[in-house]
Amino acid sequence: MRLKEGDKMASMDIVPAAMFKDLQNSSGNSEIQGRDLRPPWLLFISESGHGKRVPLSNFRQSRFNRVGLRGYKLPEDYRLAAVFVVGFSLAEDGESDEHVVLVSQSGTVNRIKIQDVSIQSRFARGVILMRLEHAGKIQSASLISAATDDVINDDIDV
Repeated sequence: MRLKEGDKMASMDIVPAAMFKDLQNSSGNSEIQGRDLRPPWLLFISESGHGKRVPLSNFRQSRFNRVGLRGYKLPEDYRLAAVFVVGFSLAEDGESDEHVVLVSQSGTVNRIKIQDVSIQSRFARGVILMRLEHAGKIQSASLISAATDDVINDDIDV
């Protein structure tokens, strides 16, 4: 990927081959008003506490050494805190049963269900995931998959 002047690499994640093949082979049955809202999604989190899910299908696959597409339009003074590929672990209702844990600079922790983060376009600002009036900025974000959560709960029960 070629970066424009002033751009920096923010994050990288891996899409499993099986999920990628499903994404390529899927039919248009789940399209709503011309928009494909199916998983997987990219979860964007800004330092200001805003976030959103954008369907991975909104980003076309490009050849090596190309300039990418804008995924999150941020104001000049905001920066991206984290990006995760989510939607690998789905509940019975078809929604993600993953969680994201946000930690502010002041140490405030917030755990959010991925399904509670709205699906939006690449150009939307996102929704407030964590109010940061006196807490500074998002310092860290971690993704907890349902499989990891089950292992943690099993360890606690023993």
